[in-house]
Amino acid sequence: MVDNSVYMKKVQDEADKLLPELKKAKDEIGLNPELGSEEEKSSALLVEILRGHGFEVEYPFFGMHTAFKAVRKGKESGPVIAICAEYDALPGIGHGCGHNIIGTAGVGAGIAVSKLLDELPGEVWVIGTPAEEGHGPHGGSKVRMAAQGVFEGVDVSYMVHPMTGTSMVTGNFLAVTGITLEFKGKTAHAAADAHNGQNALNAAVLTYMAIHANRQQLKRDANAVVHGIITEGGLANNIIPDKAVLRFGVRSSDDTYIPHLIEMVVNSAKGAALATSCELEYTVSAGLKSNLQNDGLEKLFIKTFEALDHEYVDPVAVAKMPPGGSTDFADVTHVVAAIHPMIGLGHKGVAMHSKDFADVSMTPEGDKGLEVGVKALAMASVELLTNPETLAAIKAEFESRRLN
Repeated sequence: MVDNSVYMKKVQDEADKLLPELKKAKDEIGLNPELGSEEEKSSALLVEILRGHGFEVEYPFFGMHTAFKAVRKGKESGPVIAICAEYDALPGIGHGCGHNIIGTAGVGAGIAVSKLLDELPGEVWVIGTPAEEGHGPHGGSKVRMAAQGVFEGVDVSYMVHPMTGTSMVTGNFLAVTGITLEFKGKTAHAAADAHNGQNALNAAVLTYMAIHANRQQLKRDANAVVHGIITEGGLANNIIPDKAVLRFGVRSSDDTYIPHLIEMVVNSAKGAALATSCELEYTVSAGLKSNLQNDGLEKLFIKTFEALDHEYVDPVAVAKMPPGGSTDFADVTHVVAAIHPMIGLGHKGVAMHSKDFADVSMTPEGDKGLEVGVKALAMASVELLTNPETLAAIKAEFESRRLN
């Protein structure tokens, strides 16, 4: 195995030089949150930084006006590493998922590694991936990118994601699919002429309760989760509603269980439509996969965290935790060796997807999370660019897991 300690020191030094610029960008994105598919200012800022450090950038990219692909090549051909960046915010909350940290950490890591590419083979990509939270026409952009060849030719891909509490080198993510249910009824005066109405809201409420009743029968070892809201249910209390809309998400650690959950939700709605004499229309989204693990990449990020003297939760303990969230990056793990480390910012007890977490991203702890994220990604990249044996083992494990 190659002694790459000199390069490790160099890439950390380069990261330190970049941190003031990256922190400024993190805070600018944090103070000016943009919803998915609308991240014009955030994507433009990240592209400006990348171009300023010598990257060739395609922007817009992949038919998405807020996506980009930045490339910097080394002294000769070699491993291709793709770092993903996210920068979309949440409705009404802002950066309550910390994507202002994700985007700047990915960009910073790519730039730090690029400063060594005059001495090393290979190339580094930074891929700007809009709308991870699913908003707008580019929602879940990595799903399409993974399916349609954006990661072809890539050897390894990764990104980091902030969280409260203590860091984790990897996480277990649930497959998820969205379902939209729309009931159509008939309006009537809610007191004088109610018998001539068909109540779409009643159909929605019955659906909600039927799904709730079915939760007891869900497979426990599938880590199944069903959650939903009623987004439309009428305009006035003295009018029988002729339209009601529900949006549900179904999740599981077992991708093969998702069709059962979809069927349960849809059948609940069909029964409610029949009971209330309403019509039902529904759509099912393409969905996100659960993630494919890679022990070799996990060990690599343990090594980088320990080199940075950064605390992390024992992966054995993580494996025993019930999976919670979902991400479109999970689809990337099915087409290339990939990993999604979680960077702890402390503040245990603060909920993700909250305004409080958006505030945490702007604190000194958020700045430290950015620094750790940049350095961990950059150091992992140096390891893979300088040690072919490590990279080969990681790729072989990916192929084995993918086939099995």
